[in-house]
Amino acid sequence: MHHFFIPPQNLTDRQAILTGEQARQVAQVLRLRPGERLVVLDNTGWEYEVRLTAVTRDQVIGEVVDRRTAVGEPSIHLTLYMALLKREKFEWVLQKGTEVGVSRFVPVITQRTLAQDAEIKPGKQERWQKILTEAAEQCRRGRIPALAAPLKLADALAQHGAEMALIPWENATAVGLKSALSGTIPASAALFIGPEGGFAPEEIALATQHHVRPVTLGKRILRAETAALVAASLLVYELENFQEELRPYGLCTGEFETPDDFDDPLPEDILRNFEG
Repeated sequence: MHHFFIPPQNLTDRQAILTGEQARQVAQVLRLRPGERLVVLDNTGWEYEVRLTAVTRDQVIGEVVDRRTAVGEPSIHLTLYMALLKREKFEWVLQKGTEVGVSRFVPVITQRTLAQDAEIKPGKQERWQKILTEAAEQCRRGRIPALAAPLKLADALAQHGAEMALIPWENATAVGLKSALSGTIPASAALFIGPEGGFAPEEIALATQHHVRPVTLGKRILRAETAALVAASLLVYELENFQEELRPYGLCTGEFETPDDFDDPLPEDILRNFEG
C-alpha cells in the first residue's frame, strides 16, 4: 500500500483527509478509487490503514480501519553530521540516508567544504524537507528525519550529545567500525562525515577531544557521499542486529564492560561482540 505523511489536523481516530498535491497524486497518478486502501502517518511512529470513501483531485477522504506501529522506524537514533557537498550529492545523502535509517541530519561546515555560509535559503530548505518526506514514505519509515540548521564543525562536536560518536577518517587504520561497536548498544549515535578532501588533521584532533572516535571504513578511499551511506548502513545494521540478539536476555541498550553484566550466560556467537 502507498504511504503518505499528513498533517495531524487531517487525522482523527476515525477519518483521514488528504489534500493538495497528495490528493492529486491519489486521484490522478495512482488512480485509486473508493474502497481501495492506503496508509497515512502522523510522524510520531504510528501508521493508520485507511479505506478510501471519497476521491477527488482536490480532496481524498478515508475511514481509519487499523492503527499500528510503523515497523520501518529504526530502534537506534542516529544523527548524521554531514559536511556540505555539491547540491545533487548532498540531496542524494538525504534521500539514501533516510532509507537506511538516519534519524537526524545536520549539515556541517568544515575547513574543506566548498560552501562556508551557514545560512540555508528557504527554497533549498523546502526542497530538502520534501526529499526527506518522500524518502520516508517510500521506505515506510514512521517518522520523517529531522533536518537541523548548518553548524560549524567545532559547534557540532561540542553539542552532539550522543552516547556514541564516530568519525570515519582515511588515516584511522587501527580501529574499524565493527570493532568500535563491540560490547555497546547505545540508544543514540552520532556519525561525522567529511567533505571532498576529507577532514584536516587538526579537525580529527578536535573530534577526539570531544570523545568522537576516529574509525576506518576499510582499505579503499570512499567519496564523501559513499562514506556517509556505507557508515550509516553498517552502524544501524550492526546495532539493531545486536539488539535483537540480546532481546531474549532482557537487555537491549546500554554499555556492558563484560559478559558478566548479564544474569544468564550468553551464547558464543553473541560473546564475540564483546571482543575488541
